[in-house]
Amino acid sequence: MSSEKIYPLFLKKLENQVKNQILENFNADDKSLKAEKFRIIISFKDISKRDEFILKNKNLVILKQFDLIPSISLNLTRDQIQTIQNNNLIKRIEEDQKLYLSMLHVIEDIGLNNYRRSKKPYLGKNILIGIIDNGINQVYDSFKGVKINHYSLIEHNKKEKITHGTLMANIIVNQFQDENKNIIGIAPDAKIIDFDISNSKEQYFFSDILGVFDNIVQDNVKVDILLIPFTTLHPSDGNDSLSLYCNLLVDKGFIIVCPAGNFGPESYTIGSPSAAEKVFTIGSYTKDKKISYFSGRGPTLDERIKPDFCLPGSKIEIPLSEGLRAKLSGTSVSAAICAGLIALIKESNPKMSYRNIFAIIKKASITLGYQNISQGSGTILISDIFKTSTVKKVKEKEVKPIKKEKKLVSYNHMMLKALGISIEYFIFFIILFYLIYYFDLIIKFFLRIFGVI
Repeated sequence: MSSEKIYPLFLKKLENQVKNQILENFNADDKSLKAEKFRIIISFKDISKRDEFILKNKNLVILKQFDLIPSISLNLTRDQIQTIQNNNLIKRIEEDQKLYLSMLHVIEDIGLNNYRRSKKPYLGKNILIGIIDNGINQVYDSFKGVKINHYSLIEHNKKEKITHGTLMANIIVNQFQDENKNIIGIAPDAKIIDFDISNSKEQYFFSDILGVFDNIVQDNVKVDILLIPFTTLHPSDGNDSLSLYCNLLVDKGFIIVCPAGNFGPESYTIGSPSAAEKVFTIGSYTKDKKISYFSGRGPTLDERIKPDFCLPGSKIEIPLSEGLRAKLSGTSVSAAICAGLIALIKESNPKMSYRNIFAIIKKASITLGYQNISQGSGTILISDIFKTSTVKKVKEKEVKPIKKEKKLVSYNHMMLKALGISIEYFIFFIILFYLIYYFDLIIKFFLRIFGVI
């Protein structure tokens, strides 16, 4: 199977799967191979081509359709994919990849206490943080007084279930106080929007998040920051539909934060949407400032540096109510902390864009001594962000473009250049030697010419 329309990473997966299944079942017929269905996303150049395709293929069961990037999700067999790839209306075919929550188990120091003691600490007031997850259960005391808007097309009855989304929201807006009377939540005054994509099977795909994105744009939902605590098992080059969709939303003014994933410690373990160029991708480190073993490592498949930064993400303990505490580990914890920190910066100047905030955080980041494919630019101390930057005065024009690195000159080129210079000097010294050696003869020669001798 080969086609320019099939996303290369999906094409490779299809080919490898066929090889493996043939090796495992070489004595069996190929009926099982032909019957197997793949959950895919087909994208089109525009909505009109998508609608025309649907109209001409009424026999296909469309699971979902999207507008911002005109596309549909559906289940097709390998033979159907082989046939349909020749359709002129289609732009690209890729897998509707499965997503995994970046939490392993059910505040380390990021300078938050020092920051809270400052003259005018920000608490995320009026900043809207959307959490795309398996729902937020608001019954716990830690949410007392917190404004949470639930945005879901399906009504879910979670009772007192401690969902992943509940824990993510708690990291950001937990209202309990520590022994120093400081509120535990990173941005306790922020407002939370619960984008619940939970289902009975507890399985999540690209299309679930793409559907949320479409609803946000179509319904003009006001969101400042989007936390997406999911990532794929397989690494990404940042050109899959979910990553591209994230970049489009960032261009529209959203800030998106994603975990580096929990599929480390090998290189090239950054999945989607974490591999998207314009999202904040956050890795995890432990209490003793070591990069967590599980934290996803870069680079991306197209050789870009990810993660961008790293934050605490190992054995974080969060109180939910009196006598009930949850202990968490995973890069989604780190991503939630980052979303809270960005809310503080956004409160200081709501007009700041992704580029502004990224530049400010990078300037204040501190290395942990690891390679950038493990730690990015390092960790973030919120106290240093407000100490080293006049955040409120930062404007787009003040964010200087990244300077181009000086070109490295090849060794051969330098040798040839050096050889050329050496020859020039050699010729010069030979001429000088003969001028000095025959100086008397030269003087007498000129004296005879002018008739002096």
